[in-house]
Amino acid sequence: MAMTLRLDADHDMMAQRLAEAFDCSKHEAIIRAIEMTDTRISLKETALRKAQHILETRDKELMDRLADS
Repeated sequence: MAMTLRLDADHDMMAQRLAEAFDCSKHEAIIRAIEMTDTRISLKETALRKAQHILETRDKELMDRLADS
């Protein structure tokens, strides 16, 4: 599926800076930025799930005592 992306002047300058930093076209820079952000979000969600699992298992007794305080 194709998509046309319209950027205001500020975002176009940001895309240009990314392109220069990545040494690629603005199109490729925007794709890379999307992929990097998606990876970061996935890693954060995974870390949060792991932390929640630890709190619900290993630290359950401590959390229960804190809740009763």
